[in-house]
Amino acid sequence: MSRSRTLVATALAFGVAALAALAGPPAVPAAPAAEPALTVGHATLNRALHCTGALEHAKRTPLMLVTGTGASGTEAYTIGKPALDDYGAPVCYVDFPNFTTADIQVSVQYLVNGLRVMSQRAGRKVAVFGISQGGLLPRVALTYWPSLRAQVSDVIAAAGTQHGTVLGDRTACATAPGCTPANWQQAAGSHFLRALNAQPDETPGPTAWTTVRSSSDEVVQPQTGAHPTSALQGATNVLIQSVCPGRKVTHIGTAFDSVTFALIDDAITHAGPARRSRLPAAVCAQPYAPGLDTASMTTVLGAAGNLTGGRSTSQPRVTREPKVRAWMTRRAD
Repeated sequence: MSRSRTLVATALAFGVAALAALAGPPAVPAAPAAEPALTVGHATLNRALHCTGALEHAKRTPLMLVTGTGASGTEAYTIGKPALDDYGAPVCYVDFPNFTTADIQVSVQYLVNGLRVMSQRAGRKVAVFGISQGGLLPRVALTYWPSLRAQVSDVIAAAGTQHGTVLGDRTACATAPGCTPANWQQAAGSHFLRALNAQPDETPGPTAWTTVRSSSDEVVQPQTGAHPTSALQGATNVLIQSVCPGRKVTHIGTAFDSVTFALIDDAITHAGPARRSRLPAAVCAQPYAPGLDTASMTTVLGAAGNLTGGRSTSQPRVTREPKVRAWMTRRAD
């Protein structure tokens, strides 16, 4: 077994073992009538949510980690655990259906439930940090479930597929064996993204929004020019290379970059979104977040890209995009 495969296998084994020690979340109240009903059963939703640390009476803002397409929450948490431990607050994450390749309109319900439970247990606002689809899901949740806006202080979205990626080939997806539902929905021009982006506010509510992206992202493009796909109107939008010129950062690597974690810390410890002007002078001295070993992370991220990419073919695929649900086409205020 190669060193990279060994590191990934070890990380996943650690994550599975860690789940056994996590306490199950309590039941939560039903959604307000004006918001979309959750069609996934609460028992299923609650089993998918996992929290580490003492949420109750947390002294520092708890963080919801939202993984991207082709990965489980357990895997994302395990890879980033040293940096998340360094953050010093409870962290929750969700294992979405089919390694986060299922219909986003279903997956978002897992996040909605998770944020409700997390905020209720903590008795305070929580922050959300997501990568790729994990940067898109919080926006969907807070757009269509407005009651969450009072429960979420910050959203930090890394390499989010906010306006779709032009690297997705919808023509190829339409032929057998097709693409996963989430890949269909995150392609530029998808019906799903058209409905979401027709809403009047890209950064809804009093929640503070920060985005971070890399010009060398090999999965989600465009990230430069007049309309970067990961940028949001109303957010602080940061290109990693504008902070650390010449830095090569992969799609998944955006989640664990030193600039990204500095933005997370700045956003959560200040009112409003992160500010680039407040980042530490030495933020470019190391490529990854505090607590992450450079050599190990470089190896793990290389293997992780193959792992997540492989799930685009190993998970259930369809030859047409899932139908946009009625609640997505209603104006969300």
